[in-house]
Amino acid sequence: MQKILIYTEKITPRVQYIFDFILREFSGLDFELTSNVQFFEASDLPKINYSKDQFSDALHLKSDEFMQETGIFGSVKFEALHPVGKLFFALSRYEEYLPQERDLHGRISGKGKVYKTPFVDNWILEFQKELKSKHPRMEFKKREFELVLTCDVDQVWKYRNKGFKRTYGAFLKDLAKLNFKELAKRREIISGKENDPFDTFEFFQSFLDSSIPRNDKKDNNIRMIFFWLMADYGKFDKNNPVGNLNFAQKIREVSQWAESGIHPSYASNSQPEKLKKEIERLEKILGQKIKKSRQHYIMLRFPETYRNLIQNGIWEDYSMAYADETGFRAGTCTPFFWYDLSKEIKTELKVHPFCAMDVTLRNYMNLSVEESIDEVQRLKSEIEKVNGEMVVLFHNSNFREQWEGWGKVMESLVE
Repeated sequence: MQKILIYTEKITPRVQYIFDFILREFSGLDFELTSNVQFFEASDLPKINYSKDQFSDALHLKSDEFMQETGIFGSVKFEALHPVGKLFFALSRYEEYLPQERDLHGRISGKGKVYKTPFVDNWILEFQKELKSKHPRMEFKKREFELVLTCDVDQVWKYRNKGFKRTYGAFLKDLAKLNFKELAKRREIISGKENDPFDTFEFFQSFLDSSIPRNDKKDNNIRMIFFWLMADYGKFDKNNPVGNLNFAQKIREVSQWAESGIHPSYASNSQPEKLKKEIERLEKILGQKIKKSRQHYIMLRFPETYRNLIQNGIWEDYSMAYADETGFRAGTCTPFFWYDLSKEIKTELKVHPFCAMDVTLRNYMNLSVEESIDEVQRLKSEIEKVNGEMVVLFHNSNFREQWEGWGKVMESLVE
């Protein structure tokens, strides 16, 4: 692995973290940090001067004082930072540790905040060109575009396998409202005469088949992950009963052709001890350790959410996006390790940002199917330019009834 020597006025965890990402993780290069000017100038290694002033012929990247600080201050503004500082600000989610207006679920809005392009990746690729022009023999890690179709399974079935109490109660509600059409539909589906509208798993599986090489072309490099809600029943956690045998069997069936992760419940945000129980339920069904997660309702609060995941053995999270806006919450489409800003340490939790969710497109941004296709294609184009990881969130419940036609949005991604 090729090595670069970096001069910095002060070696801090923040400086170490950001160059870990830029050089080692993104570019496949090794590096060493030094604050010794004489050692730096005498070295024959390729060099980067990360300081306020340029004093040699090495590539110069201007530093920011907040990269030498500890603590979180409202006076730090993204627009006033130099490029490397901007990258750290975005990846660390610095602004989200500051007081923010939140919605009724405690979430931060992405309006006016979300990055519409993966500017972090774009900047690093341009910087690689600078390094290459100064050091022609330098080679970088090869990147490949990857499409990751993910599904949050809040409920496997709309009508079936809800348990006697919930099913009987639903029949009574239909009767009380004189909704005989819904009553008949519920009876037909529960009896097996009609398909349940939420049972769309075969539709998902068909996209994996579409990744088979055609016309001697390389496959579409598609992965698929299902995040299962294993919560106790609650106001915002209405999954099928976790002890239902059909529920467990469906999870095992899907796990034969896709990856599985936990969908931490809404309640686990206020009662973090619930997460351990939910993970154990899924592990018991699958007979394997669960390492991936995505928060129900995209409930993401720093640093509490990620610390809870780490404490419960989760090492990959897919919650990094806003609920109300598409784009790049952390400015990147490349997985990165979470930096715990409160403790000033790089953790082992790998964050996989996602760029779009079906609910965001339809319910928050009020886009039509056609407009949504245009938006996900815009995002795909941006990610393909940097050969990044495109993670998109769909729900198994959002393809039929009032969501009829929305399967075209997912289809457009694999064409």
